[in-house]
Amino acid sequence: MARSVRLVHRTARFRAHRASVEKVRALGIGILTDSEVTGLYGAARLEEVEIRHRVTTDVHRLPAQTVVAALGFLADLGPLREWGLTLRARRIAVDTRMATSLPRVFAAGDTTDYPGKVRLISVGFGEAATAVNNAATVIDPEAALHSTGLMYSLRPPS
Repeated sequence: MARSVRLVHRTARFRAHRASVEKVRALGIGILTDSEVTGLYGAARLEEVEIRHRVTTDVHRLPAQTVVAALGFLADLGPLREWGLTLRARRIAVDTRMATSLPRVFAAGDTTDYPGKVRLISVGFGEAATAVNNAATVIDPEAALHSTGLMYSLRPPS
């Protein structure tokens, strides 16, 4: 399991359902708004992620082991076009694990493409779960791949 998770969001405002945003905040996940991931760095594997604040233009790097690009609403790749990902028709090519052409980088949602892709929000949610589960097994090869336990473990204890 990850020691920490950060959510990088391009705007200060979320279009997701308010209850969903509140649940993420309640989990203590670091949220960086008005920001974009502008670079991925590492030798044999991902080691750092570069983040640029869209308003101040400040750039900083954070340690990272895995990136899950979960972009939605508008399929606009923005700075992702410069990452060296394999693109197909202006979308990120992924395999059945939602893995991209870059090691340890996963993607889900409207910006992805694979044979037979159906562009529905419900499919995007399933893709996000697939990406997160597969990223977890890359981070920790002994982690079990499963469909519900990971999502339940993200909920705060009752």
